[in-house]
Amino acid sequence: MVLEMYPDERRILMTPGPVVFSVDVLRVMASTVYEHTSPDFAVLHGSVIRGFRVVVGARSNSPVFVIPGSGTLAMEVALLNAVDPRSRVLVVSHGFFGDRWGEIARANGYDVTVLSSEPGDVVPLDSIVEELSRSGYGAMLVSHVETSTGVRADLVKLASIARRFDVLLVADGVSSVAAEPLSCSDWGVDVVVTASQKALETPPGLGLIALCTERAVQAFNENSGRVRGYYARLSSWAKVMEAYERGEVAYYATPATHLVAALARSLEKIQAEGLERRFKRHRALAKALRAGLRAMGLEVVARSEEIAANTVTAVYLPEGVSPAEVRKAVMEGNIVVAMPIHPALRGKSIRIGHMGSVNHNDVIATIALLERVLKRMGANIKLGTGLQATQETLYEELL
Repeated sequence: MVLEMYPDERRILMTPGPVVFSVDVLRVMASTVYEHTSPDFAVLHGSVIRGFRVVVGARSNSPVFVIPGSGTLAMEVALLNAVDPRSRVLVVSHGFFGDRWGEIARANGYDVTVLSSEPGDVVPLDSIVEELSRSGYGAMLVSHVETSTGVRADLVKLASIARRFDVLLVADGVSSVAAEPLSCSDWGVDVVVTASQKALETPPGLGLIALCTERAVQAFNENSGRVRGYYARLSSWAKVMEAYERGEVAYYATPATHLVAALARSLEKIQAEGLERRFKRHRALAKALRAGLRAMGLEVVARSEEIAANTVTAVYLPEGVSPAEVRKAVMEGNIVVAMPIHPALRGKSIRIGHMGSVNHNDVIATIALLERVLKRMGANIKLGTGLQATQETLYEELL
């Protein structure tokens, strides 16, 4: 097998999470035992809270929660604590994870309406305004980046609409935070949730929530007595987070100590790169990858660059080419891409992640290998056309 030519350590992970984790982040997890009631850990955790605020653009006093669990758990916990269970919620869905917002809300007894887009498109703003004008809504739920289609929602415009109708905007930032520009407090995005394993470049297992506006904090305080359950009650977690910021030991449930330590190191690296520089890098790599795909004659699922995400690209394969076979062949070349998860895209597309530590050489290698793989599978591909477009875009964008 071709795979035997390459050691696993050199594998290029081009999936929309988990991403490649740097050696020093992993080394932190292996270096010592972190005891969750020690003063040193409290100080470390406090630095994570402050660093996360910076990354999402939250005010210095915005409540932040770091809890053991997945991004899906963070979505559910944020909803339960910020939105009155008697409220109607509007889900703006651009794909698989937008639909998940609806499933979470229904499972918890909310009255749910879903506005869905065609794959690769976004829900028209006029449709959202029309629906919210029917009154009775307490919140709007949306995924900032829809991982299944590679589409990015316009949170600035959605936040403006939410304020107009006095509803909370709760955004899933799992595939956007630390890679897409975000200034949640200034934009008026009330609640942002994310997870550790994507552009935050930390192994899976941490869910993060930020209450970015005064409206969100007020709703959280008013709703605290209505939250059913124990683990999900953020009012109890809040006391722990506040103590950590003061460098004091506190306890509610055992934190994922080693993941918190790893995230602390990763946040240091992210801030050292500089957020604006980091956002520019992600934007350039995404643009270069899609230029290469289009030059090969492939169709990107996102219908325009304006709504295309900087962290993940879904792309249609030539007719008759199997996504499973492409993924297998690409893996044998030591690059990993992702299968489609949107029902309408299964059997005819793949997804390519480009977030976190992904660099220009990773993008070049991915395009070059895809050209060879698709040509061997009978696609009408001229070797080098995609690569040239990618190189030219990188030359222009990374000056």
